[in-house]
Parts: sequence; structure tokens; C-alpha cells
Amino acid sequence: MAKRILFVTEAFGGGVFTYLTELSNQLVNDFDICIAYNLRDQTPRDFESFFDPRVHFIRVNSLTRSISPSKDLRAFKDLKRIAEDYKPDIIHVHSSKAGVLGRLAFTGHYKKLYYTPHGYSFLMQDSFALKRALYWIIEKAVALTHSTTIWM
Repeated sequence: MAKRILFVTEAFGGGVFTYLTELSNQLVNDFDICIAYNLRDQTPRDFESFFDPRVHFIRVNSLTRSISPSKDLRAFKDLKRIAEDYKPDIIHVHSSKAGVLGRLAFTGHYKKLYYTPHGYSFLMQDSFALKRALYWIIEKAVALTHSTTIWM
């Protein structure tokens, strides 16, 4: 039986979309691939056609870009449930929001937990300094989880 990889992203558009398309299509011959995602304006309407038909998708409506305590708690629970149902051998979370929620949800339960930021929220120049400082504190705290960060 092929090992299972669960990719998690809230930023399912632009560069993250391209990265996940390429990576999934390369790995699907050797792994069972599932992508937990939510749509963005940049997500192609026919996004599934970019992927090998063996790639599985689970939409997570609660996984949104903006900070919302109620939606974030729901997303945290949804991600835990998805992992319990899918039983991945490897989890790879992408971008800041999925990175924070995923590392919190999966730490201690999965030995192979990876995070690729694709760009840190605390570096966004169009955000207020206080907001960037909050993102930096959150990122530093979550960096203490047992995950491996992959920079690109």
C-alpha cells in the first residue's frame, strides 16, 4: 500500500497552487495524495483538471485567510478530523494560516510534519506594524512545534 501524503493549504492559488500541482503530479506514482484546501479568487475554476486524476481533494470551508476565532477553531477541528479519517503518513502544510493551524492540530500525532511558508505573514508590507508583530509572535510560538520547515 502506498504511503499517504496530506497537503494542507488555505492559499490555493498563485504560486502555492503551481507548487502543489507540480509536486502532487510528480509524487502520485509513488504516494497516495490528498489536498485539504479552500478556494481563493486566484484558484482556477477547473483546478482539478491541473492534477492527475488520482489526487484526492477535500474542501475545508472553515480554512479562511482572515483571522476569525470561530472559523479558525472550526478549521482546527476539521483538519484533525480529516487527518484521523485519511490517516496520512506525511503531512505537509503550506502558507501561514494552514501552517499555524496545521502545526497546532497535528503536532505530537504525526512524526513526519512539514511546513512550507511560501512567504511569512509578518513580512507583508501592506499590513500595520502591530499586525505584523502579532503574526511574528504567533509564528515564533508555533515554530516550537515538532515540525520541519522547508524554505523555497
